[in-house]
Amino acid sequence: MKTIQDVLDSLNSGNLEQYKEVMEYCSKRVTSNEGIPTVIGLDDLTSSSNEAYQGAKEEGDFNLVMAAGAMVFTSLYEELSPEQLGHYPPIAPAMSAMTEMFFHPDADGNAVQYREVVRDFIKE
Repeated sequence: MKTIQDVLDSLNSGNLEQYKEVMEYCSKRVTSNEGIPTVIGLDDLTSSSNEAYQGAKEEGDFNLVMAAGAMVFTSLYEELSPEQLGHYPPIAPAMSAMTEMFFHPDADGNAVQYREVVRDFIKE
């Protein structure tokens, strides 16, 4: 997916299989072998400046794609029981799944999955 509109179009068409596949993948991930995908946005909350955090210009509006993805995953995780969630709030596994699916944009703005980035480094 390239834009937030692509995410919304997938919702409109009811095509959630790609999200469910990522959730399934994440549920079986061996974190000791491949780590845990994470997106970090840092802002200096102690600064007296009123400037807001700005993402990398190279990523354009990819942050909107990620935000929409996080909402889709959260909605899907909300359908699971607390036991299935490991008693975490749905947003916790949703953020991991979102980061798996939308790890970074490629040169054309398409989402690159985390597993593609670490594929050559995973211990079998």
